[in-house]
Amino acid sequence: MSAAQTWMDWLALKAGQCDLQLALVGGAVRDQLLGRRGPDKDLDLVVEGPKRWPAVELAQAVEQAHDLPSGFSLINHQCFEAFGTAQLQLNTPEGPLLCDLSSARREHYAFPGAHPEVSLACLEEDLQRRDFSLNAIAQRLPAADHARLDPFGGMGALKDRQLELLHPASLSDDPTRLIRGVRYGARLNLELSATAAKQAAAALQSWPWPQGAPALAARLRMELELLFDEPHWPAAIGLMQRWGALELLQREWQQLPPGSLAWLQRLGAWGKALAAEPPVACLRLLGLLLLAPSDSNGITAMARRLQLPQGQLKLLESSLELGDWLKELTSAEDWQPSTWSEALESRGAASQPLLVLMQLGPGRCHWRRPLLRWLWRWRLIRSPIKAQELLAQGWSSGPALGEELRRRRAEAINLQA
Repeated sequence: MSAAQTWMDWLALKAGQCDLQLALVGGAVRDQLLGRRGPDKDLDLVVEGPKRWPAVELAQAVEQAHDLPSGFSLINHQCFEAFGTAQLQLNTPEGPLLCDLSSARREHYAFPGAHPEVSLACLEEDLQRRDFSLNAIAQRLPAADHARLDPFGGMGALKDRQLELLHPASLSDDPTRLIRGVRYGARLNLELSATAAKQAAAALQSWPWPQGAPALAARLRMELELLFDEPHWPAAIGLMQRWGALELLQREWQQLPPGSLAWLQRLGAWGKALAAEPPVACLRLLGLLLLAPSDSNGITAMARRLQLPQGQLKLLESSLELGDWLKELTSAEDWQPSTWSEALESRGAASQPLLVLMQLGPGRCHWRRPLLRWLWRWRLIRSPIKAQELLAQGWSSGPALGEELRRRRAEAINLQA
């Protein structure tokens, strides 16, 4: 028996002792129906009970328990009273396990992208608040005693390889569900149902970026990062174009330039070799923004709407500044390698070579050859003599010494180019 199954069995028993009911929901149930391996690192569980927030009650009972399964230990637990949820982080004999507990609840969105207003409900109502019917299937625990609950035909949609939204306002409540659908479609080889495709088209047709909706921005960025973190991300980008989901980022953005997928692949692979931060998925998201049919101000505004972390926003802005300079550069055909190196490094590339890598997307810059040579060769060349050697020869510390080191390095770059 897996550690996850051992934990679910123990937790179901603990829930029963607290007069609570437990159900496994979402992707774990879906993947079981597809014959995939059961959950081993992440569990999504819904808790029902008579009190205000059953999930919080169960999490507190776990925190106070002294009879955890053998080899299990609770590392951390958090309760979120505003939403009736809790999260448990455990060590198990098979490694870390993350257990998300949600009180069975209903949600109401005051406007698109708002934080939901939640209230206590039953499991059937909880399933109705989810995104797609194939994620609205529940397995009451213990599984041996209860059948699956499938009130919205998720098993049939899965058999038909369809993504079916749960209700007519699904995408207007949360437009980022379309990006989530793209991920599922790429991962599981699914298509939007006819009704879901019609709802998506209608939502995109009337799409404004809602004002005062910070939750929407965070969710959209998170969904895009998750998309780029999946092995099937190229297929997901293809679905984004086919389903019109690029319009969530910029109105009337339908297609990426030719060669975009190959460049995003290189951006992630080369970026990982050049720098530890940002993570590959985040770097590819920056690359996607650079492909938008907009000027630097428009791309920056898009990034700010997505609430990119400050470091990533700074990297994007610096990349755009370098790109604008390169676009205006018209007379560099006869530049020596050292001239290119000085120009790029004085504009931030010395400490952040990703700035140069980010110029190599399709249609962004025709100076590809010197940029590539700087990235993989010229920037790695150092002065053949060190400062200590010059000091030993009688040089004094100061600007002149630094200038001599730069001159020696420039000679070496030109000689080895």
